Amino acid sequence: MDNKPKKSFKMPHSFIAVIFVLILVSVMTYLVPAGKYGVFVDAAGKESIDPSNFQYIDSTPVSIFLIPYYIVRALIKQVNIIIPLFVISGGLEVIIKTNTMHAFCCILGEKCTNGNQKIFIPLLIFVFSMIGITQAPMKFIGFAPIGVMLAVTLGYDAVVGVAIALCGIGLGFSAGIVGPTTAVAQELAGIPAYSGLSMRVAAHAVLFVVTAVYIVRYGERVRKEPAQSVLWGAKGIMEFRVDENKVEMNRKHCLVLATFIIGFIAMMTGCLKWGWDLPTTSVVFIWMAIIGGLVYGFSPSEICEIFVSGAKGSVFSAMIVGLGAAAALMMDDANILDTVVMALASCMSYLPVILRAPAMFIMNTVINFFVSSATGQSAIVMPIFTPLADLSGVTRQTAVLAYKLGDGLSNYIFPHVSSLMGFIGAAGISYDRWMRFMWKLFIMQALVSVGIMMLCQMISYT
Repeated sequence: MDNKPKKSFKMPHSFIAVIFVLILVSVMTYLVPAGKYGVFVDAAGKESIDPSNFQYIDSTPVSIFLIPYYIVRALIKQVNIIIPLFVISGGLEVIIKTNTMHAFCCILGEKCTNGNQKIFIPLLIFVFSMIGITQAPMKFIGFAPIGVMLAVTLGYDAVVGVAIALCGIGLGFSAGIVGPTTAVAQELAGIPAYSGLSMRVAAHAVLFVVTAVYIVRYGERVRKEPAQSVLWGAKGIMEFRVDENKVEMNRKHCLVLATFIIGFIAMMTGCLKWGWDLPTTSVVFIWMAIIGGLVYGFSPSEICEIFVSGAKGSVFSAMIVGLGAAAALMMDDANILDTVVMALASCMSYLPVILRAPAMFIMNTVINFFVSSATGQSAIVMPIFTPLADLSGVTRQTAVLAYKLGDGLSNYIFPHVSSLMGFIGAAGISYDRWMRFMWKLFIMQALVSVGIMMLCQMISYT
């Protein structure tokens, strides 16, 4: 009789999950015919896609054996994301090493007793959702460790910490109340920029309630019974033990905290007023590290050593960002994206009128798998969605909202999306563990979005 213990199933590394996606994309390049839409230049000299001019072209499939080549290409192409990740992680490590966040978490832990800690989850989600109205999640990957520290202090797990920031910013970005990509999409659709504000505000509100309730319920379940956590038994998760990090807030901590808050305000002001991108905002973290380290009492050499140590910790996140970007490069070289868009658009004519707006949301969710860039996606999708909406009895304003919701919400389930993998990578959470938490929330958000699209169709939203 064989008494050998059976080996338990072990989920593969996150790199393997992304590489599986790359293999799937490679197979698709052989199965999906290559095709291209024609382009035209409008009166303003802007190049746009001509939805009435599609033609198949010679197939250019991408071999599985070329995947390592595309990974390297993607790493080089994503350097404007990867380098800032190193800088942000290094700067935050200096702030964290001052124990200022530990002291703040101790104060928070003392104040949040008798169940009132659950108030902080919707409050923080709301704050991050306000940030997401105009900013993309990618700029805030560095805040994942701080989110984890706050969540663990309140008795929750690391997933709650990541979800508060990522899902908060994500729902603000997805509703796109006054987001830059909203204006771009509306311009391409030939409607006034930022028009139709009321429905986007309503969508933001409903998505906020659904997201906050889901995260609070999960967090409270984990707080009462830690074994219910999707991270139970997982290794490599960012750790923070409140009972082992008792720190009294002193004058130095207050100075460091003031430095951090001023830096955050400066970063938000730069993003809103001057349109700072990720590389520019990462410069703020260098100043945070220098000023915060010096006022705490670190020597210049100590600041440099801590900064380098923090930067090393973001290698995993940086690699994940590059791996995910390889999928878009492969599809672009294979010329299959336009074919996918054309096939999805052709399905619209078979649906009842009430389902055509929800279908556009679902279509753009699928398209978002292939093109995760919101700006690039609007340039591809809106020239197709605009005439499609006109022919299908869907208002152009509804088509824009379908694009926004389809582009935004699915960014937090696709394993090759840089913002998702950057956030969970910074906290040491594997993709499979994240999806154990996220899949139900995404389905709820998607159903809400379908309902919103149906309402838009019924009221002829303009």
